[in-house]
Amino acid sequence: MHAMPDSRAPGAVTAPPGAVSQVDPLRVDTIRDDFIPHPSQFPLRYRRRSTLPWRHDEPDAGGADVGVSFHSPRHLPAGTRIELEIPLRGVTQRFVGTVVMVREESDGYQIGLWLANRDDAARARIVERICHTECYLQARSQLSA
Repeated sequence: MHAMPDSRAPGAVTAPPGAVSQVDPLRVDTIRDDFIPHPSQFPLRYRRRSTLPWRHDEPDAGGADVGVSFHSPRHLPAGTRIELEIPLRGVTQRFVGTVVMVREESDGYQIGLWLANRDDAARARIVERICHTECYLQARSQLSA
């Protein structure tokens, strides 16, 4: 049996024969572009969700096209299903999703949460816009004081 010459570039990432690639290696470095960053000075809470197969609380409106990233002092393993709570103007906004990105930082972890459905994704865009606006207004008022 003769070995075929290897035409791949040195350092190229390849999968074993028959394996299905779930992440494009070229997109790994740009994955943060798919997340709305939650401002670190704005409060949030999260808790693990049950992943029992018969329990589906959220309606399935199709897959979301965006996620939310936030800082966590604790490590959350990829694949963990969590409920994110953001208190906003007297009402707690809740989002359900799966941790798909974990990046270690000097003071904790940057977590990327992929949202469970399109409705949550649309709402998260609005909620995060309000969070960023309120942080901006608070910083501006402190400067003028």
